Amino acid sequence: MDLSEIRKKIDAIDDEMLELFIKRMELASDVARYKAANNMVVFQSDREKFIIDNVKQNTPENFRKGAAFLFMNIMDISKCSQINDITPDIEIPHKKNVVERPSVAVQGTSGAYGHAACNKLFGNGSVSFFSSFAEVFEAVENGDVDYGIIPVENSTAGEVTVNMDLLEKHNVYICRTVRVECAHVLAAKHGVREEDIRILFGHEQAIRQCSEYIEGRGGLTVIPYHNNASAAAMVAENPSNELGCICSEECAELHGLDIVHKGIASDPNNATRFICISRGVEVYDDADTVAVSLSIPNISGALYRLLTKFAVNGLSMTKIQSKPLPVEVKKKFPDDYMFYIEFTGNIGQPVIRKLLRNFETELNYFKFHGNFKG
Repeated sequence: MDLSEIRKKIDAIDDEMLELFIKRMELASDVARYKAANNMVVFQSDREKFIIDNVKQNTPENFRKGAAFLFMNIMDISKCSQINDITPDIEIPHKKNVVERPSVAVQGTSGAYGHAACNKLFGNGSVSFFSSFAEVFEAVENGDVDYGIIPVENSTAGEVTVNMDLLEKHNVYICRTVRVECAHVLAAKHGVREEDIRILFGHEQAIRQCSEYIEGRGGLTVIPYHNNASAAAMVAENPSNELGCICSEECAELHGLDIVHKGIASDPNNATRFICISRGVEVYDDADTVAVSLSIPNISGALYRLLTKFAVNGLSMTKIQSKPLPVEVKKKFPDDYMFYIEFTGNIGQPVIRKLLRNFETELNYFKFHGNFKG
């Protein structure tokens, strides 16, 4: 046979497979209705194992793994369909409007990038500054403030790990996000020259973001500080002329410092993504991104099968990152792996609510982090 004849035969087989797939999915819907009527769970591991074992036994060895994978996919698609058919559509209670003239918690001091993020989101808010990010989370969780502003990701230095861990630990929700340009400058007391600076202070993230400048200078003693704005305040008050700090132009001006060198970030487009956290679920009309954390077992194909749920429901994943499980969960499920995931959708959509419900009931660990404008 020539290539065109072979392709015609493949096309004919594909048509047959499609017809059989449709018939199988229709029968799967009948199964779903039966399970719902008899209060049965969708996933039945013994039944799945029986089918896969049977496929392997009846397939030549050179096609065995592929055949098992094919049928596993078909069953996963079938399960997604059954779940959508029988999962109760339960509304997720939430507020729809931002608090007017809110109280907002920010780590650091006036002039910090977190303060800039706060001003972009809440121009009329009352700001309270805290010395640590943990205190911001606690203030929101305890209801001491309406919102908290937290940096979670930088375009140069990557994830702010400590804050993503705190997000897992505390009972708060993401309700908004904002991106702030971080045009770092080198600042020092009035009259201090760049070559006079021997000790440099800055937040550890800012230090990483300015690594090329720091390495190019050579001989600098770099000391991490809990916040750039606090570092600027300290340098302004210290009598030494050997100190410099990384901060924004606005922050330098606020604390009466000279800008010794502009644009010291390695990436000229350096920016940080901040999240706004609230005590309860708040979902606004423009929300288009859902954030969750979940765990899956450490077995072959587990992640692929998880991704199938998103693909079958037509949802695009915008972020997925492996994370360590909380200690108490790790003790119960030592072989599980956790992922932080962001994907498109709004809890106003039944398909989103059913998927979240499925995660909650099927997985060993699941946490809904919020629904917001991505």
